[in-house]
Amino acid sequence: MFSFSTLMIFSQASAAEKNIRDGGYLDFGVGQGHESDPFIFDNEDDSGLDLYVNGRYQLYGVFVELPHGTSKQQSTVLSLGYNFLNTENWSYDIQLAMNHRDLEHKVPGTERVSTRESHSKLGLRILGDFDQTHLKFIVAGASGDPDVGLYASAWLSQNYQYYNWDVYGSIGIEYRNEGVVNYFYGVNENEFEGLPSYKGDAGFEYTGQVGASYPINEHWVFEAFARTTLLPTGITDSPLVDGNRVVKAAVVVKYVF
Repeated sequence: MFSFSTLMIFSQASAAEKNIRDGGYLDFGVGQGHESDPFIFDNEDDSGLDLYVNGRYQLYGVFVELPHGTSKQQSTVLSLGYNFLNTENWSYDIQLAMNHRDLEHKVPGTERVSTRESHSKLGLRILGDFDQTHLKFIVAGASGDPDVGLYASAWLSQNYQYYNWDVYGSIGIEYRNEGVVNYFYGVNENEFEGLPSYKGDAGFEYTGQVGASYPINEHWVFEAFARTTLLPTGITDSPLVDGNRVVKAAVVVKYVF
């Protein structure tokens, strides 16, 4: 759940001076993709046509983001925050966002669905930009139940220009603590008929992605990417999961404003 009162606090705290990151961008597109994941009873199927929206607008340091683009670096639909400090290469944000998507496990042999709802949590985000090299660090409350602890992640991405092609690669590591693992992937006694109860341990989740984009004209861009996420054993040992990786690839045509 997003707290717009939090955004108002950020707004009141912002100075009257313009922030150097003030401004915005927006692109949206449609892509044909395929996703293979090991979540046995999850109803969500991300294969097929999908809508990609990647936008950001900031005024006096207060920002709103729609990060449903081709990068997996944020598992959130909407992000609110306040950019409180900028140096030559680093930016520091207070951010309200989700760091795990909702899961809906359909109970075998029934029409009942066990919903694991993700919640937006407040955290610190640090961005580093060094020419074509980009860094991102996040420390925040973990999405899930109110008291499941901390979430932490680190991302490194690198861009290369080859004629008109922009080729990129990124790697990331995310920490999932025991509370998060058990909220989303644990099984309580008698919750799923025929499945044993399960409690998992904390662990690290690793993601690697490669992609390339090509400008068709001033506003239209073609992009293709492939991404693999390796899940921690605390998740993969769950009876709700059969496998250790999530793989997604897509080709996208998007319009850039």
